[in-house]
Amino acid sequence: MGIRTKIMMGFIILASMLFISGAISIYEITKLGKSVKGLIYDNYKSIEYSRNMLDALDNQESALLFFVNGDTDVAKGQYFKAHHLFESNLDSATNNLQLEGEQMLIDSARFYYDKLKQQVEPIFSSSGFSLGEYLEEINSDLLLTSKHVKNLMIINQDELFKSAGYLETSAQRAAIPGLIVIITSLIFTFVFTYLVHHYFVSPIIRLTKGINDFVKFRKPFDVVIETKDELFSLKESIVNLISPLHRSPKKNE
Repeated sequence: MGIRTKIMMGFIILASMLFISGAISIYEITKLGKSVKGLIYDNYKSIEYSRNMLDALDNQESALLFFVNGDTDVAKGQYFKAHHLFESNLDSATNNLQLEGEQMLIDSARFYYDKLKQQVEPIFSSSGFSLGEYLEEINSDLLLTSKHVKNLMIINQDELFKSAGYLETSAQRAAIPGLIVIITSLIFTFVFTYLVHHYFVSPIIRLTKGINDFVKFRKPFDVVIETKDELFSLKESIVNLISPLHRSPKKNE
């Protein structure tokens, strides 16, 4: 195998290992980014839906207090606006189920909200409604609905925190394959450098020293080349070139 082929193969192997390390790292980081982005986005949307539902419940509570105070038109408009906000976000949360326990919390929130709606809507058609009736008949269902919505928000917040921790550990795992290949590439670089010095640089130094010793001190040209390549051919050519010079002193004698 020729010198050019050996050097070319060494560089090809080194470049391939660096390419593989970069490709693995890019693949793992891209894969990680997509998976974590999906998890974080779904949790964030569920938290947003829960927050909107809690706002809607607060507005409904405020509407009922307005109604008790006699502001019936304002109370009715505010209540039904909040009602549509709650149900639209509850439906959106139902279609965004990702975690264990979400379905149960959404079903419970829907159950108590339906009870609340059945009690509240007739009130706006009645002539009177007192604060005592609100506290005795309605407030408990409103609080239970709010409790389950808050629990829905809490489990998604917890999962969001876990996703952040997963992102940190996964980033470290994603870097490990690339790090291994990079270390391997460095080791190969050192080995390749040693081989270049041992099989190419060192023989050239020996050839040069052998020629100088022959020219200056007439020492026999006895250089050993281990490989059968261009350097070996060069050594044979040098031997053929200086062989007549070895014999010439004997002829003079």
